Amino acid sequence: MTAHQRWTILVASTGGALEVFDFVIFGFFARSIGSEFFPTGTGVPAETLSFAVLAIGYLSRPVGGILLGRFGDTHGRRLVFVSSAMIASVSTLLIGILPSYAAWGALAPALLLMLRLIQGLCLGGELPGAIVYAVETARGRPGLLCGIVFVAVNLALLLATSINFALQWALTPAQVNAFGWRICFLLGGMVGLLSFVLRRTLAETNEYAQAIGARHREPLAVLFRNHFAPLTTGTGASLLAGASGGIYIGFAPSYLQRLQYDTHQIASAQMWYLVVVAACILVTSHVGDLLPRRYVFRSGTVLSALFAPFFFIAAAHHYASLPALFLMAGVVSSFANGTFACAIAEMFPVDVRFSGVATSMNLGLSASLGLTPLAANFLVSGLHWMPAPALVIVLCSALAFAASFGMKRERRRVDVVAVNRNSRWQERR
Repeated sequence: MTAHQRWTILVASTGGALEVFDFVIFGFFARSIGSEFFPTGTGVPAETLSFAVLAIGYLSRPVGGILLGRFGDTHGRRLVFVSSAMIASVSTLLIGILPSYAAWGALAPALLLMLRLIQGLCLGGELPGAIVYAVETARGRPGLLCGIVFVAVNLALLLATSINFALQWALTPAQVNAFGWRICFLLGGMVGLLSFVLRRTLAETNEYAQAIGARHREPLAVLFRNHFAPLTTGTGASLLAGASGGIYIGFAPSYLQRLQYDTHQIASAQMWYLVVVAACILVTSHVGDLLPRRYVFRSGTVLSALFAPFFFIAAAHHYASLPALFLMAGVVSSFANGTFACAIAEMFPVDVRFSGVATSMNLGLSASLGLTPLAANFLVSGLHWMPAPALVIVLCSALAFAASFGMKRERRRVDVVAVNRNSRWQERR
């Protein structure tokens, strides 16, 4: 890649990272936020109301993805990518300084809900925007570039987890409830504003600029009328990636504590999971550029369906060490996580690509991230069988496996090395 292309991918990767960081910190401190903004005596626990606000943010993401995707196809990728970063970052900063219920009364939770809704709408276009930039920047190896975006996503999740543990270690529970949680939101907002400054240096993607004269003026209508099958395929493919995060990261801590695992051991194992996923994604995404991408993704669905029962049976009966189980889970998860986004982007033409990626990815990821922990908890409680969460991943793997047959059957006629040499030669000219 040229120096300009490398810079573009680096800046675009902040999109997925910003989305993950801003969303997970709310989940980490939901209990503290609930005690600050929701009064007691309402008949509903404050923590429950806080999680309801968290859910509203997730539910608004698909709506934001559809709207921002449409604007990205009609008015350009750069405008949407820059604007969403600024608005989301300001919303995150405002949450960090928003007065509590004790100071502002009912206005405080109302503003929290509004800011969370705005944040969710804007972040619905962050990760899809980064994927579109990756695919349209260097056509020789789009899979690897999409993989770099997801490496940034996992590193941002690792950073958020590390900051959470640092605050929990350095502050007392009372201090975390009083002001500690606000530190994360202020940090997230400042990082987001830095991302906004960097994104202003981005240019419009070449592929979009070349097709701008021939694009449809109403891509959202065209999307649902002419591309319903790719939308369904993309949504189904995203389910497994969301289920992996929802189960191994979101659901696992409370589940493993029920099995008498130490909390520090759980946290350490999950951090290793994130590191391994980030490293292996670079490999699987690159393999997806060399081999038919749908085959690499399909292999990941099969491996995930086979590994999940082993993971939960071994964890339930303490047959293997927890770090080893999470290390293997990271390797298995990287097959789908490293290939699904690029495969989705390749199914849509440039005039509806932003809309298609944003709509399908947000629908699939929001549904799986939001519902899989709940479904896993329901299965454990209803069946009284501790390995039951494996059934959730098996189901999502089966749906993703079926979706893989709708992925584009591209023929690898272009040699990747030749494309890269040609790009460098044109840059020198």
